[in-house]
Amino acid sequence: MTVQNVGLVLEGGGMRGAYTSGVLTAMMDKNIKFSYIIGVSAGANNGANFIAEQRERNRKVFVDYVNHKGYSGFKYFLGRKGYFNMDFLFDKLPNELVPFDYDTFLNSPVIFKVCVTDSKTGKPVYFEKKQFRSKDDINTVLQASSSLPIISNPVNINGKLYFDGGISDSIPVEKSINDGNKYNVLVLTRNKGYRKKEEKLGTLGKILLKNYPEIINNIKKRHKMYNKALNKIDELERNGQVYVFRPIEKIEVSRLEKDVNKLQKLYEQGYEETISQIDTFEKWLEHVQDIH
Repeated sequence: MTVQNVGLVLEGGGMRGAYTSGVLTAMMDKNIKFSYIIGVSAGANNGANFIAEQRERNRKVFVDYVNHKGYSGFKYFLGRKGYFNMDFLFDKLPNELVPFDYDTFLNSPVIFKVCVTDSKTGKPVYFEKKQFRSKDDINTVLQASSSLPIISNPVNINGKLYFDGGISDSIPVEKSINDGNKYNVLVLTRNKGYRKKEEKLGTLGKILLKNYPEIINNIKKRHKMYNKALNKIDELERNGQVYVFRPIEKIEVSRLEKDVNKLQKLYEQGYEETISQIDTFEKWLEHVQDIH
């Protein structure tokens, strides 16, 4: 079943994206597809694999390979490459170790948007799949959306530098609505009731981001933007305009998690919690499709 006129919105959250991986695997098993998908950071990467119809790839990327020596570590940060080894994540993994199905992805009719943050303006920019001309374009945009300030370097796309989309639009449900999707399915990576606290940038952060004043401003106010988005989602949920998948059991995984057992458990949690409510979810989908 391909769901029309309903957006699928995928939050980021670093390694907490293992939950999203489980949710999307369950949807694949139930043959639920969407005509419009928008994602941020880890959510965008999960979304790309979902469109490529590679059931096992998200689990392999977010769980199986996390302890590979090339995946991440402070040795890369000290080498000024960032905490995550982007060459490994966006070249060796998709092109060698866990091949990404570029043909299925590029030939899919799905509208797919990836949110990144303009390093100069601090504003969100949404790259669309139809703009991708090659495998390099795909990986570069996904890398940009995953490049969190301080622990990652900005990514050059057509002469402009971009950071992680979560710095400007962590949960792009408003963008999906503005694109014509009155109803949306959201996959979040925090428990219900979570609210973000103010982040302290610190001296090192200010030094590393001294050339990006708008990014610094975004980080200072990010908790307010994020919590405003969550309040909006709560309102939409009460009105029946969104169906939200979020961890029901308390989440114990950090953004930079490297414990494979924790990540496997979170992946399974995402899968099982989705299957447990699949009947309710499918009824909601049928209802909003009938409205259209």
